[in-house]
Amino acid sequence: METITNPHEAHAYFTPSETCKLIKEPTIKLTQEQIDFFKTNGFLSIDHLIDDDEVSYIRDQYDQWFAAKIGREHGNFFDLLSEDIDDNEAVVPQLLYPSLYGKIMTGFDLYNTQMCANAYAISKTLLGEDTIFTIDHAILKPPTSNSLPTPWHQDEAYWDPTLSHEALSVWVALQPVSLENGCMQFIPGSYRMFDVLPHHTQNNNPRIHGLEIDNPNEYTKNVISCALPSGGATFHHCRTLHYTGPNHSNEPRRAYTLQFLCSTKKRDQPRLNTWNETKTTEREKRAKQSGWTPPVS
Repeated sequence: METITNPHEAHAYFTPSETCKLIKEPTIKLTQEQIDFFKTNGFLSIDHLIDDDEVSYIRDQYDQWFAAKIGREHGNFFDLLSEDIDDNEAVVPQLLYPSLYGKIMTGFDLYNTQMCANAYAISKTLLGEDTIFTIDHAILKPPTSNSLPTPWHQDEAYWDPTLSHEALSVWVALQPVSLENGCMQFIPGSYRMFDVLPHHTQNNNPRIHGLEIDNPNEYTKNVISCALPSGGATFHHCRTLHYTGPNHSNEPRRAYTLQFLCSTKKRDQPRLNTWNETKTTEREKRAKQSGWTPPVS
């Protein structure tokens, strides 16, 4: 591990790998029934992606990253659902590239986890052999009195509007999750029914990063909730509509997310993207001031 004085300088030491160079072998193989379920519904729930020992290994370091607000200078630690003002309590703090910052701060090695090995193997099965790992991020939902839902949205709504993506996200629960503390919820088949729908920023506030689809009640009549034990995970396509509720429990709800991409296709015309074009967030301001450039996977 690199030795540096300030782990907040981690970005300067990061060289992205061209492939996901895993150390461990996968321990899970999907059944044809599970594959067909994902193809039909655009999501899949796996009860045991990793064991309790690995959950503890990740969670112990995870809590250190959030306590340090590592990456905040670069815009990579921010609040998804507020104006992200320094002195305010975060509603849903997030850390982009935890494997990057964690490697320097706590010696975390994503590629030496069963989480990455199993997530990558399953993602290749669901998307195709050309699938690559693109980005990870950690999402914390504290048990605060002002806990909010993460609104209904599609992940692709955050991405390049000139491209159509074949990608998925793996959402790993680092404690049991249920409706009480904000488990994942999905609209089955939505990735096949819709392209990227019109979105807006939370409360139509351009200073907030989080997105919500316009008129969500039109699309959310058949909701499937995915409660999970600790170490379980959901997989969902980048155009699948999804949501998590507020955390009404007495404990933090921790999730670790990995994204995988199989292919992109140039659109004939760029899709609508006004919700990103009008943003003026503190996160973007910090990224610009720090000179942060996202690593290329």
